[in-house]
Formats: sequence, structure tokens, C-alpha cells
Amino acid sequence: MDHPFSSDRRAALRAGGSALALALAAPALRAQGAWPSKPIQVVVPFPPGGIIDNVTRALQPRLEATLGQPLVIENRAGAGGSIGSAVVAKARPDGYTLLMAFDTHAVNPLLYKLPFDSDKDLTPVALIGVSPLLVVTPADAPVQSIRELVALAKSRPGALNYASTGAGSSNQLAAELFKMTAGIDMAHVPYKGGAPAITDVLGGRVDVMFVSATSVLQHIKAGKMKVLATTTPERIPQLPDVPTVAETYPGYVAQSWLGMLAPGQTPPDIVARLNREVHAALETPALRSLFQAQALRAVPGTPQDFGRFIHAQADGWRDVIRKANIKVD
Repeated sequence: MDHPFSSDRRAALRAGGSALALALAAPALRAQGAWPSKPIQVVVPFPPGGIIDNVTRALQPRLEATLGQPLVIENRAGAGGSIGSAVVAKARPDGYTLLMAFDTHAVNPLLYKLPFDSDKDLTPVALIGVSPLLVVTPADAPVQSIRELVALAKSRPGALNYASTGAGSSNQLAAELFKMTAGIDMAHVPYKGGAPAITDVLGGRVDVMFVSATSVLQHIKAGKMKVLATTTPERIPQLPDVPTVAETYPGYVAQSWLGMLAPGQTPPDIVARLNREVHAALETPALRSLFQAQALRAVPGTPQDFGRFIHAQADGWRDVIRKANIKVD
């Protein structure tokens, strides 16, 4: 008779125990593997029609096809995107509520008293793309270059003005960094949205704007607006003859960006799956064409890469916000 603790018996018991453990774990594994099993809400914290909304709607059919569930897009605008961000920060971390964030996401904690902790209550999923800003003026402005703009501003201290989409926007931050870099003074004219600001640049009621290329390429190509420079480290393929600000002021860089986040504590396997699906979608002809037309550049990377990017953006703009005394109403 075998000893009750013989090696064969112990092996059999271990095998039986492993089988039992797997059987008990199977329902949990099936539940995890079932994601997604219902529609996914995607919060866009800005009004319809802007760059972040357009990219989200372009991603929608591809992600629906690969995830096998509808994406329900909800626009929750206000407070530089922080109202929509709060909705997602307070949602269940189950992969069924997502946030499409804009560049304001990195600086909002420096400007607003938020009802959530950006680091703890939101999880980076994927940096989707970066967009250059363009330094634009009315078509009949008496300047042809960054050097001429700076010379004009120095000859008329405080007389020139620049438009932005509000306090803490990438438009304002880029302009304030430029003022510090060039040693000039320009008055800030904030608008509630990009459309009215661009309209006033076109009409000559505002002298300068640092604006997303996506928003004004058509006006530039139609000759209705003048572009002096891009804010990217290198020239962009859509405007190869337009110099960068850095060609005049080395080291100057300012870019807009957009990305996807989820509630804090969302399971890592769901975050990783979303990251893969988003970046795969950006490789499709439809998304490549959209990004090319809108002067967007896709940025592949891990969720951890995106988290580091957000922190770097916040660190980079902290001094500008402090020195320019930027505050929200």
C-alpha cells in the first residue's frame, strides 16, 4: 500500500488542488475576459466640432469594430476640460468610462481647485497625437517674420494684442512663453472658444494668435491669414517653407496634444488592450489621412510613457504660469 504521503500521492494531490483552484478561478477569469460586454462611454470635455471631438469621432468606428461594442460619445464641456475629467475621475474603474483629454489636462491642476486628484483618480491610457501651433496674423499685418513681429512689438510696447481660447490654454501658454523669450509685451485677449478668436484674427481685430494648425490651415492656404512660424522643434510637412520659432529663438517649443485616460485603478489588462487598439487604429488609412490633413502627428507609446509625458508637460509650464501670473476666473 502506498504511504499516504508518498511522492506519487503528493503529486496527485497537487494536481487535484491545481485543478480545483483553476475551477474556482474560472468564473473570475471569464468575467475579466468578457470585457467589453456593453457600450463604452467616451467623455469629450469640450464642445462638438473641435479637434478633440473630431479625432474621437474618427476613432469611433474603428474601436467599435475591434472592441465589439458601441462607443457612446458625450460632450461635457467647461472649465478647460476639468468638468468632463471629473465625470471620468469619479466613474467606476471598469473600462466602461473613458476620457479624451486635451493639453489643458496637464495644467488644470495648477489653475483650478479640482474635485479629484489627477494622478490618483485618472489612469493614462494612450497619447494619441501632438499638434503644432502656428504663429498667425491677419493677412494684411505689416510683418513677414518672427523677427519683424518682435521688432514691431518692441517699438510699440503693450500696443499689440494676442488672442487665446482662455486662461491656461495652450494658446495663452505659448504666447506668454514667447513674450518671455523675446522680451516683449503683448496684451492678452481671451475668447470662449477657438472659432470667435480665429474670426477676429481674420478680421484684423486681433494682432497675433498662437493657434493649432488644425484650426487654421484652410485659412492660410486660402490666403486669408498669414503664418509667421510654427512652434514645433522642426518644420512641419504641411508647411515646409514656414520656419520654426526656434530658428530665431533656439529652444522655444510649444505643442498641443490629445490622449485617452481612464478612471484610476482601471485593471492594467484593460488599459493595455485600449492602448493597443488605439494605436492600431491610428495606423489605418482613414486615420493616417485625417492626421496628415490636420497636421497631427501620431505618437505611439505605452500608458507609462503617456503618464511621464503629462508630468513633463505640467513641469514645463509651471514656471510660465507663475511668472505670467496666469489665473482662471
